[in-house]
Amino acid sequence: MAESVLETGKRAFAAFAEGWLTGDFQAYIDMLAAEVEFWYPAGSHHGQFEGAAGRAEMIAKCNDHTAAGDRLTLTPTYITANDTTVVIEFSASGVFQNQPYQGWNAIALGVTGNQISAFREYFGNLGK
Repeated sequence: MAESVLETGKRAFAAFAEGWLTGDFQAYIDMLAAEVEFWYPAGSHHGQFEGAAGRAEMIAKCNDHTAAGDRLTLTPTYITANDTTVVIEFSASGVFQNQPYQGWNAIALGVTGNQISAFREYFGNLGK
């Protein structure tokens, strides 16, 4: 039986959260489709990227967080899904850019088969 969109999204988010916690995003990267729609609202990865370039930008973002020592604990609070997309709202706390961070985030993950074909993130800093 094929994994549902919701199950795939939850599994991808768990792998993404583990990457933030440990610096090892490989399990999440392994779930990315060959072509990814990647949207990110700030910083060096700001913009909208499509296809192989979107996948490469998503991987670069993960690798940059690993190299920088950014470590966050992601705690999901709301998860919803339709036939193609899983939206996860979550809190994030820890160290980001060598500073204490506490934020509220939402990520929309596009799911195609058992792979992630889109990553659109929205966030705000709630203070230290």
